[in-house]
Amino acid sequence: MLPVAAVAFHALTDEQAPGTDLVLTGPEALSYDDIAATMTEVTGRPVVHRSLSYEQMRDRLAVQIPEEFAAMLAGMDRAIAEGSEDRLTDAVQRLTGRPARTFRAFLEEKQ
Repeated sequence: MLPVAAVAFHALTDEQAPGTDLVLTGPEALSYDDIAATMTEVTGRPVVHRSLSYEQMRDRLAVQIPEEFAAMLAGMDRAIAEGSEDRLTDAVQRLTGRPARTFRAFLEEKQ
């Protein structure tokens, strides 16, 4: 069972609900560049992350969705790139009793 599914199962079926928002993370905080490099190493196929400025991201998204929503998503992407979500939690371990897998381990399992 995938970690998100396992956490959802426990959150919905345990006798006592978690009583809090569950922020699920792996055991390491990775940048977009880290993810691309790991994907390249594990799959043997080149994967490159190309950073877009806030304006580039907003304009690219605004072609497909309302401009206000595009601006919000571009702002969230910028905040994440600047570290707003750089955190680790123990939610997977706490709810399932099993440690979260690394991104590399997840990819290697899928090979």
